[in-house]
Amino acid sequence: MQSSLSSNYDSPESSKSASDPEKHELNKAPQFERSKFYNLKQIITWLCRIIFGATFLYSGFVKAVDPWGTFYKFTEYLNAIGIDLVPNIILSGVFGLCAIEFIIGLCILIGCYRKSAPIAGGLIMAVMLPLTLWIAIKDPVADCGCFGDALIISNWATFWKNIFLSALVIWLIKHNKHAYALITPALQWIAIVISIAFISVILFYGYFRQPLIDFRPYQVSETLISEDEEDDTKFVFVYSRNGTLKEFNEEDELPSEEDGWEFVERKEINNPSENSSSNSHKTFRIWDETGDHDMTETAIPGEGKQLILLIPDLATVSPATTWKINLLNDKAAENDIDMIAAVAGNSELINEWTDLSMPQYDIYIAEDTAIKEVARGNPAIVYLENGIIKWKTSLNSLDAEEFGSEDGMKKLSEELNNHKIILKASSFLYISLLAFLIALSFLPRLRRMFQNSPKKSIFRIGNVDGHKEES
Repeated sequence: MQSSLSSNYDSPESSKSASDPEKHELNKAPQFERSKFYNLKQIITWLCRIIFGATFLYSGFVKAVDPWGTFYKFTEYLNAIGIDLVPNIILSGVFGLCAIEFIIGLCILIGCYRKSAPIAGGLIMAVMLPLTLWIAIKDPVADCGCFGDALIISNWATFWKNIFLSALVIWLIKHNKHAYALITPALQWIAIVISIAFISVILFYGYFRQPLIDFRPYQVSETLISEDEEDDTKFVFVYSRNGTLKEFNEEDELPSEEDGWEFVERKEINNPSENSSSNSHKTFRIWDETGDHDMTETAIPGEGKQLILLIPDLATVSPATTWKINLLNDKAAENDIDMIAAVAGNSELINEWTDLSMPQYDIYIAEDTAIKEVARGNPAIVYLENGIIKWKTSLNSLDAEEFGSEDGMKKLSEELNNHKIILKASSFLYISLLAFLIALSFLPRLRRMFQNSPKKSIFRIGNVDGHKEES
């Protein structure tokens, strides 16, 4: 009996022992393959995160650095489509887009809000992809402006770039929630708050003063007018008669005002293929009020001290600014500083401005794009010493009472040229706080690894504990 029980007991065990190695061998290969596939999917997801997130982060940052430039590009788009919006609405859209693009890029890059961030990125691409296709086909603007003045690419290159980004974000929408988040869900709202604060500093400084990083050719400590450069810029002259506009080339005989023609504007017609980047050379020139004579060398002699008032859109300048501008002119005259104005507008607008402000300074005409490249703001101010740009700023941020005196000019120069310090300090603080949040998120996991404790923590990194969660 015992022998029989024994054989009946041992029989399943021996049978199980015999079959276990076979089952193990049968299950080993599929499990290994599943593990390999999972690891490959993780690698692809992280590559998509890095490429898509870094692109959005960079695009949002460089546009935020120069909000005026982004505003000009938005206005170009809207004019091409035929939409006329109030400038303040466009500006609000600029601020919102820069901040949203930057924050989505950050969230995807470090894995915050793993479900919602890719969806938000996908919604933006759903708008940008058809828009950039239309721009590539119709070519209404010279470049898309997606990377500001930092990186100028063709309209077709922009479209193909968006095709690639759309493919990445589709993958992320499906798979991003399965990859780890570098910052635990409990702390992700803090990352968003400090990101909004950081990008707001960049935006507001660029709007009220000048971009913290200047990607244009007219930088501080450089000459405003290039002496040794061959100027191959071409212009067309727009004249109006009886409500009809007509363009004249430089080789054409310009019409006479006695025949009823009125000068409207001068437009630069450089070939984009020859000058694909506005950074390639300096094209700033000024003309007399008739638009017939180049007065650049006469009005900006390159010697002594000079203050240049730049107005790219004379029609939208508030009359309230005339008092401050005239005060600046008085302060400049008291300290032997020459002051001139370079404006974009026709003779009618200039006459209205002259009647309104009663200026004691000379007014010249300049191409609006060239004015916008020199300095941001409407109006903006550029201060020169012997033709060298010492500082530039928007009129709103300039303290007219400090202008002119030796101590005042030194103080202004220090305040207006401290952009590098502000950029470095704000960037260091922002990156340090993000690094602290990442380190804080990983501490509980590291502690569990070293203590070999199964105890769970509220500071879970992604779904490392095997639970699904929105992060």
